Amino acid sequence: MFTRWSCIGLHLAASAILVNAADLPLVRHNDIWRYRKGNSAPQPDWKTAPDTGLDATWLTGNGGLGYADNTTETSLCQTILSDMRGNYSTLYLRKSFQITSVADTDLHLMLTMDWDDGFIAWLDGNYLTSAFVNGAPAEPAFNAAASASHESSNGDSGRQPATTYDLGVVGSRLPVGTHVLAILGLNSSLSGSSDFIQIPDLILGTPGCSPNTFCSDTNWTLANSPYVISNSFAIGTGATLTIEPGVIVQLGAGVNLTVADGGRLLAEGTSNAPIRFTRSGTAGNWGNIAINGTVGSPETRIAYAHFEFNANATGTPCLEVAAGTAYLDHLTFSNTGAPYIHVDGASFIISDCVFPSATAQFELVHGTGGIKSSGHGIFLRNFFGSTIGYNDVVDFTGGNRPDQPIVHFINNVFSGSQDDGVDLDGTDAWVEGNIFMHVHRNGNTPDSSAAVSGGDNSGATSEITIIGNLFFDCDNACTAKQGNFFTFLNNTVVHTTRTGGIDGGSGVVNVRDTTPSLTTFGRGYYLEGNIIVDAEELVRNYDPAQTTVTLNNNILPFAWTGPGTGNSITNPLLMHIPQVSETVFTNWVQAQVMRDWFSLLPGSPAVGAGPNGRDQGGVIPLGASISGEPGGTTSQTNAILVVGVSGYTHYKWRLDSGAWSAETPIAMPIALTSLADGAHRVEVSGKRDSGLYQDDPVFGLGAVVTVSRTWMVQTSVAPLRIDSAERLGNSVVLSFVAHAGVTYTVQCRDGLEASQVWIKVTDVAAQTTTGPINVTDANANASGMRFYRLVSPALP
Repeated sequence: MFTRWSCIGLHLAASAILVNAADLPLVRHNDIWRYRKGNSAPQPDWKTAPDTGLDATWLTGNGGLGYADNTTETSLCQTILSDMRGNYSTLYLRKSFQITSVADTDLHLMLTMDWDDGFIAWLDGNYLTSAFVNGAPAEPAFNAAASASHESSNGDSGRQPATTYDLGVVGSRLPVGTHVLAILGLNSSLSGSSDFIQIPDLILGTPGCSPNTFCSDTNWTLANSPYVISNSFAIGTGATLTIEPGVIVQLGAGVNLTVADGGRLLAEGTSNAPIRFTRSGTAGNWGNIAINGTVGSPETRIAYAHFEFNANATGTPCLEVAAGTAYLDHLTFSNTGAPYIHVDGASFIISDCVFPSATAQFELVHGTGGIKSSGHGIFLRNFFGSTIGYNDVVDFTGGNRPDQPIVHFINNVFSGSQDDGVDLDGTDAWVEGNIFMHVHRNGNTPDSSAAVSGGDNSGATSEITIIGNLFFDCDNACTAKQGNFFTFLNNTVVHTTRTGGIDGGSGVVNVRDTTPSLTTFGRGYYLEGNIIVDAEELVRNYDPAQTTVTLNNNILPFAWTGPGTGNSITNPLLMHIPQVSETVFTNWVQAQVMRDWFSLLPGSPAVGAGPNGRDQGGVIPLGASISGEPGGTTSQTNAILVVGVSGYTHYKWRLDSGAWSAETPIAMPIALTSLADGAHRVEVSGKRDSGLYQDDPVFGLGAVVTVSRTWMVQTSVAPLRIDSAERLGNSVVLSFVAHAGVTYTVQCRDGLEASQVWIKVTDVAAQTTTGPINVTDANANASGMRFYRLVSPALP
């Protein structure tokens, strides 16, 4: 049931509002309040005097009350204190209310506060509760300040949902008559604070359930859609709000949806019936959705959903995951003037979403605080539009091996940026199978732009594994500065150029920034198995005395004279090198043509020349690789298989869909013995240096195993038989079945006498498949009679 319909202000399109009879609103934040600016001490009895006894310094206005430097934060305030900053740090406010009949004494008195920065509350002069007030329960001085900063639910950063204080059973505290709720609000400073908010509500209610909160499981059905929400609300601890596919949720101006720690939102639409979050009416913007939590909090799931008309502020994301757990899949967004998702100290999977190019200056997705303990952070198969100016497409900070979860970027498309594609300061990461395009320093970006970039963060550095990616038309594929180290394996990098931007240089990898001031160098790079075509420099800002960059077994456009070996300067024979104009894509599927274009033509020197026998370059399967399996048919019952490559620490394997092995170090090969006759194959799951196996279910469709080639073991000797012999002129054509993987010699002699010697006609090499084969003896007319036989294996 809905426990707080009356407070939430939710209604069906043509239904009455339901009210929980056990709840009794006493004071609403949008009532008419009396308030006094704290530029001097108030009359001593201000907390208990009747309204008629207040002096002339008291004003009247609609609640809530406050000010901010943006309209989103004050969207629930009807009285704006435009003169507060610099003039007074406190605000006195009070609301009288009537009790006309004795209330149920077992109900709880509950005060809900949405505030910035502190408050202290009294009922009829008796202390109730406080937050960030020094000396409480004593009344602070009129010029006091809050003891700490606290953001309201619509705050710019670090926002906090409204808090409900359960003040215990009401007992005899509310006899029939007039009562006064009095609150003193405190700002964090007289002049230095950009905002101040006081939004109070007081009710008598059932224990454990706050106003504006769903406290039990609730379903929103398609049959009752649309759902119109006029006030902000929360999904309480232990409660689940389930929204059916196709439902439309219409939210009023400034309305927020908060998932409390322990609560859960299940809003899973389908491709044919997405859920839509939009505004009610034809004007204004609702707020956002905040998903709160701690370690072990339940997973909120939002899938196949569209968001429009959310808060149009560059500091307010449409979705904020604050230490919560969230699965966000197939989401689309219409408001291109505000960030799409923030993930702060959270556990998350963000998959198959479309993030449009920004029309204001913000980062499309932002994250701080790393990933919470026992959680995961995965960006999978998303399409990212471009940013404007000094804003990265994804800026994520926090998480280092070996003790913390690290972030993964797998199979995403980044279509452009005027700063960095992925910025990872002091943050370890796994970056695999992505497509990065059109990353050029532009606008007000003061330093270099790179597809993957990282500096330090409070002393922490980044170690990033970058494997199997495609880079096209970027200033720099990577920037590793300030002690960072990147491992760059099996990538294809084409057209590394500053053309299209304002930077003074470019390079495949960059080891420091020189603008707006010099940074320290990165610790370095290791590059192996890459294909690099059309680059201004290989290593930008290189100083071998300051950093270590090693290149092994790469195809390069020109010579590298630094550390490394096995590099070649040759044409890799890519299928197609596009013009920049050919690479303007609007969705993930369109961009996959880059994999076709950067694949290898027959005869390419990169075929099979990469690590562990893979191709060089970025057009490779996800996951670890296998080499050493026999080809075709063999009589050998033993085999040694090697699992690679760098970036993987361990693996598990199984033979012929049998049981999985124990975890095995990557340096230890697979030793197969006593194989039975028949077909065999090996499956492998590599353990990434992030600590997750490549087939972990958290990777969804990207959870794959690596499968070896299938080979045949045949230990029994097949009968050696020539099936037919036909004379054609002076030649004889012999036909027989050649078994895969087996070599033969065809011999002849002119009689059966012991004196006749068998002479080699020809050898037959091992075939890849079993099947008939013809051998011609062009010299058959040299004798009147000739006998033939097969010998296997072939004779020397």
